[in-house]
Amino acid sequence: MENYVMSDRIEGMSRFEFKRDPANGMLVGPDGCHHDTEAQAMYFDQLGFCGCGSPEEVHKFVCDCLGAFDREKQEPEWHDAIELIKETVTNDPENAAYFIAYVLDTLNLTEHGGTVGGAWLSDRGKQFLEIGPMEEE
Repeated sequence: MENYVMSDRIEGMSRFEFKRDPANGMLVGPDGCHHDTEAQAMYFDQLGFCGCGSPEEVHKFVCDCLGAFDREKQEPEWHDAIELIKETVTNDPENAAYFIAYVLDTLNLTEHGGTVGGAWLSDRGKQFLEIGPMEEE
């Protein structure tokens, strides 16, 4: 099982290949959904986030956070990416909150109807809370 998990992780780190629908030229995700742009395909298909709330702003927030890990563009070359992310969160707390809500939804710890801000705990989310936080051994 360990090899399977590792190969899944390696596959998930490779670049995503965008496919186009020959009938209309739109990008097609693994679930068959069509997207106008690569940014939309990456956000909705690869991150698995829904379209409610502020998808464009949260997508920018994710890009800003990922930029903290771009060792080729940051000066000095080595830096603590967590500090840069903390700065991004501090400067954009609303989209940080949306991002967390989208991640919890994508992990199936919450469910929602019309907006991710009105989500409720899924059974898995309830189980997660019942188990409680990890403690150091």
